Amino acid sequence: MTDSQFLRLQTIDRMIFGFVILFVISLTNSIFLNQIGYFGALLLIGLRFSITRKNQFTRNGLELAFLLFLAAELISALLSIDKAHAFQNFMKRLILVPIVYTIVHVADDKKKGELLLKFYLGAALITMIVYIIFAYEHFIARLYQLELKGPSPFQYVMTAGGLMSFSAIFFFALFVNEKTKLIYKLFYFSALAISIAGLIASFTRAAWLGAAAGILLIILIKRKWSFIIPIFVLLLFIIIFQKNESKIYNYSVKENELVQRSIDVTKGRASSVLVSGNIKIVADYEKGILAFENEKLIQNIPTVAPVLMVTHWKENYFIAYLLDSRILVLEKNIEGKLKTITTFTSPGNTKSVKVFNNILFIADQDSGLTIYKNPIRPNERIRIKEFEGITQFGMSDSLFAAYFRNKNLLKIFLVKNFLPDKILDSVKVDASVGLHWIKNSQLFFQSDQNLIQFETQVGKLVKRNIFDAKGIFKMQSVGSLIYASTVNGNIYKLIMLDNSNYKLERFAELGYSITDLFIDGDNLFAASVKRNRFATIFDPYHETNYERLNIWRIGFKIFSDHPLFGVGDIDLQRVYERYKDYFLKENFGHMHNNYVHFLVILGVFGFAAAMFLLLKVLQLHIKIYNAVKNEPLISSFALGSLSAFVGFLFSGLGEWNFGDQEIITLVWFTLGLNIAFYKNTSLNSMRK
Repeated sequence: MTDSQFLRLQTIDRMIFGFVILFVISLTNSIFLNQIGYFGALLLIGLRFSITRKNQFTRNGLELAFLLFLAAELISALLSIDKAHAFQNFMKRLILVPIVYTIVHVADDKKKGELLLKFYLGAALITMIVYIIFAYEHFIARLYQLELKGPSPFQYVMTAGGLMSFSAIFFFALFVNEKTKLIYKLFYFSALAISIAGLIASFTRAAWLGAAAGILLIILIKRKWSFIIPIFVLLLFIIIFQKNESKIYNYSVKENELVQRSIDVTKGRASSVLVSGNIKIVADYEKGILAFENEKLIQNIPTVAPVLMVTHWKENYFIAYLLDSRILVLEKNIEGKLKTITTFTSPGNTKSVKVFNNILFIADQDSGLTIYKNPIRPNERIRIKEFEGITQFGMSDSLFAAYFRNKNLLKIFLVKNFLPDKILDSVKVDASVGLHWIKNSQLFFQSDQNLIQFETQVGKLVKRNIFDAKGIFKMQSVGSLIYASTVNGNIYKLIMLDNSNYKLERFAELGYSITDLFIDGDNLFAASVKRNRFATIFDPYHETNYERLNIWRIGFKIFSDHPLFGVGDIDLQRVYERYKDYFLKENFGHMHNNYVHFLVILGVFGFAAAMFLLLKVLQLHIKIYNAVKNEPLISSFALGSLSAFVGFLFSGLGEWNFGDQEIITLVWFTLGLNIAFYKNTSLNSMRK
C-alpha cells in the first residue's frame, strides 16, 4: 500500500466515523439526519472496499438468521398481491441490516465504542429533556385528556415512547450494574428519572410495558430484590388509591355558585349525560345506555360496542354513537322507556357527530359531511363531499363552521334551509383538536393555548378577543350566558357585554375531571370518570385495546386466506378494508402487533424465519452478557442491550415496532455495538 493510499484510507476512516457520530446522535430525534449519517458511512465503507478489496464486515453468527428472514421477505414479495410495495419494503429491511455490521466495523476498539455509547446516551438524554418541555405544554393545554396521547415534537408519539423505553432501560442498567463514584451514580439516577418522566409523558402503554419488562429482567439478573419492594408498594398504591370511578353529579345553579344535589354512580364509565323530562340518560362506555329517574336506575340498554355519546335528535328520538362508529336510533315510548329501532353508519371515518335544528350532522374526515333528517329512514341522507378533511364543526341558525385539521384551516359558511351553503371566509388556526362553537355572529375557537373569539363582519372572520382558557371541550348557551367547561372540571361563564364583546369569568371549580356537562334549567349535570391508566393495559374496553382486538381478529381472517407466504410486506390498508366489518371505519396499515403482523405479511414460513431471527438475536445478547459481565461499563451496556431487546419484544405485543424504522434502527445499533464491545473484549483477552 502506498503512502497516498494509506493517507486516503485514514481520511475515509475519519469521515466514516464522523457520519456514524451523526447517525448516533440523531437516533432519537431526527430520522432525516440519521439516514444521512448511516448511508454516508455505508457509501464510504463501500469506497474503502474498492480501494483495499478487503471485506470490512466480519461474521457474527447471525448470518443464517438474517438470510432466512430476508429470503422469506423476498419470496413473499414475489407472491405478493402488491409486488411493487412488497419489494420496496424488502429493500428497506435489507438495507437496514448492515447497521449491525457497520457499527462493529467502526467501533473496532473499546474507546471508539465507548465514545459512540456516550454520544448516544447524551443525545437521548437531551432529546428527552426537550420532550418533557413539550409534554409540559401539552399538559397545560389539557391535551392529554382530549387526545389521550403525548406530544410528537420529533416523531410519532408511539415511536418516541419506544425510543425512550430503550433509554430508561440503559440508564437503569448503568445505575444498578456500575461500581463507580457516587457522582456518577447520581447522574445515572437523574438520567433514569428523566427517562421515566419522558416515558410516562408519552402516554404510550406499549412502551411502558416494554420498559417494565426490561427493568424487571435487570432486577432478576442482578438479583436486586430491594427494588421489588418499592415497585410492589407503588403498584399497591395505584391499585388502592387510584380506583376506577364513574359518577354523575347533579348541582343546582345559583347566581354565583353550584350546590350539589345528588350523585348517581355507574359501574362502568359515564361518557355523556342528557336530560329528557324527568329522565336522565347516560352513555356509559362499558355498560351501555342507562336511564335514571330520581337517582334510581330504571333502564339499562346494553350496546354491541362501547357507547361514547347519547343525544336528542327530534321529538321522541335519540341517537347513541358507538366506539366502532355505529349509530343507534332510540325511541322513547309513552312510558318513558327507550328502545333501539335501527342501527346505521355514516359513509366514512367519523370524527364528530352533532344535532342542530333536529338534523343530524356527521363529519367524516375521508368523505365529507353527511346529513340525516329522518330518524326512521336513515338511508335518506345528504352528502356534501366538498367537506372532505373535516374533523370538527359548529353551527347556529345562520352560520356553519368547519375545521380541517390537516390544513389547520377554519372555514365559515352561511346556512340556507338549515344546511351549509355559501362560504364566507377562512382563517388559519393551529390546534390539535379544533373544537369550536357558534352563538349568533360570534365563534369561539379552542386552540391549544387560548380560547379565541371571532366575529363575522361583512363576510369576514375577525378576531375579537383572546381568553386565557385551556382545555375547553363543551359549551352550552343558557339565555344570554354561555357556560364553558374544561376537561379538568373548571367551569366558566362567557358573559355578553354588548353585541360583540364578551368577558370570561370563572364560575366554579368542580375539583375533578369531567367527560361531559349538561345544563337543564337550573340543574347542572357533570359526568366524571376516574381511570387507572396503568390498569388500562389489560382493559378490553379501553379505546385502543378494543381497536387492537378488532385489528387482530381481522388480521387472522387475512392470514387464513394467505397462510403460507402471506400477502407480502406491504401497507395493509387496502387489504384490511376488504376484510373489516362494515361498521369499522378506519383502515389500518399494520396489525399493531409484531407477531400477528408477521403472520399476515409473511405467512407461516416467514413467521418462523422472523421468530428464528429474534431468537438468535436474543441468544447472542445473552452470550455476550455472560462473557463480559465482569467488565466495567461494557457489562452494563450488555445488560442494557439484552434487557432493551426483551423490552422491544414485549412492546411488540401491542405495536408493530419491528416495522418502525426508528425503533428497528436502534435495535440494530445496540446489537452492533454490543457485538463490537464483545469482540474488543475477547481480542484484548487473547492478547493478554
